[in-house]
Amino acid sequence: MSAAGPDAGRRLAGAIVASLLVAAPTACKQAEEPETEHYQASKITPGEHDHPVVTLTKLGAERIGLETAPIEKRRVPYSALLYDAAGGQPYVFVRMKGLSFHREDVTVEKIDGDMVNLTDGPANGTEVVTVGVPQVHGAELEFGAY
Repeated sequence: MSAAGPDAGRRLAGAIVASLLVAAPTACKQAEEPETEHYQASKITPGEHDHPVVTLTKLGAERIGLETAPIEKRRVPYSALLYDAAGGQPYVFVRMKGLSFHREDVTVEKIDGDMVNLTDGPANGTEVVTVGVPQVHGAELEFGAY
């Protein structure tokens, strides 16, 4: 033990805990004052072909790590592909403008590793969601506010 005596460690620990308790209300107060614009739900609007348009908030897109990529040579990353539960129809989420997306059906020719060859669907150069697809789908179904 140090020359300061056996109670020195307890006094130091007590001082650290006391300083944390004094600082904690300030940190909690800041956490309780969210910027309300960031916590609004995604916007769902009617779209073509019975599928709504999903518009995400900027914070929602950041939280899910949203990424998109253009369709190149009639190929999309496998991560962009979902299948409709009702009929098994494959589809992707296409960027319309900004953070707005809609579902568009595709026809899969072949799955080649982590890429999917398409015979029908959006044109080359069309941006599709590649990361955050399940969350965009959940927002489409109004299960989540992303």
